[in-house]
Amino acid sequence: MEIIFKDAKITRPQDNQPEQIKKLFPHISPVKKGDIVAIKIHPGEYGNTTHVRPVIVRTVVDLVHQAGGLPFVTDTTTLYGGMKLNGVDLINCSSMNGFNQISMNAPFIVADGLRGGEGKRVQIDGDELDSITIASAVAESDSMIIISHGKGHPASGFGGAVKHLGMGCLDRAGKIRVHEVGKPSIDPEKCILCGECVKVCPWDAIMPPDIDHSKCSGELSCAEACQQEAIIPPPDATDKMQKRLGEAALGPIKALKGKIGYINWVYDVTPGCDCFNFSGERFVEDIGILAGNDPVAIDCATIDLINEKVKPEGRSINTIWGVNPGIHLEAAEKIGCGTRKYKLIR
Repeated sequence: MEIIFKDAKITRPQDNQPEQIKKLFPHISPVKKGDIVAIKIHPGEYGNTTHVRPVIVRTVVDLVHQAGGLPFVTDTTTLYGGMKLNGVDLINCSSMNGFNQISMNAPFIVADGLRGGEGKRVQIDGDELDSITIASAVAESDSMIIISHGKGHPASGFGGAVKHLGMGCLDRAGKIRVHEVGKPSIDPEKCILCGECVKVCPWDAIMPPDIDHSKCSGELSCAEACQQEAIIPPPDATDKMQKRLGEAALGPIKALKGKIGYINWVYDVTPGCDCFNFSGERFVEDIGILAGNDPVAIDCATIDLINEKVKPEGRSINTIWGVNPGIHLEAAEKIGCGTRKYKLIR
């Protein structure tokens, strides 16, 4: 599978990032005249400043218009507390981070509705998941462009195109299906009843030292908030979550009959996801922009380029969080989302 790569070291004025995307777009665009086109992004949590820039999104929007499509920019609500938990906050957060009708020349639409409940079930027949529910606005689109910020992620090791498909394109029920394998318990000997976990849980599932698993979504922000390390996820939670993530990525692909183009924007490569309400220091120099029609291949190429940069330091993407993203990429390949084999076209 061919993946096109534009190196960040290109410094000629005529090769700035918008111009690079204009050159990449015709090679990966699935857009036909008259298509309603979802442009899937992550606008960043409020306080995060290293997410994809609005000018990148605007460039893609204008190219979709030129191709005769009707674009809208979109994301979905989250399971964690913050400014993306519901549709109103998500639109407000996106606008505060610069993603609005004026800056993008397209409306921002919450793909899974006001409270994340608008979705469509898709049969995928995976080892972990027999079906998955995806956001209705994604399912009802004619084609889609996914713009991913390549960076680290504490749960999946790396966040890119497959993460957008297998998490960002799901409705709330779909996200819970992926995360439910992470429902934790509380070690009563470590718990000091400080209540920090209660503050970050939007599901009212925690009553220290107990967790109500019928309410818990398994997204584990409670474990991150616990300074005593008293909240204990199941030992196989990360691996199982990644396998479900990779399988769930097939849902949007099937719903759109493969009419999806992928752009990985690999600048400001931070350890954490753009869902963090801050931006950590980047751990590798800027890489560039990749584009292709295979989500597995583009993520593999992105990871390899990152690893090339950090290898002399004795590191890899796997060492950032101690999580191997190859698990979800292998699961995505196995279920039919794409291939881990690629040819990089520079």
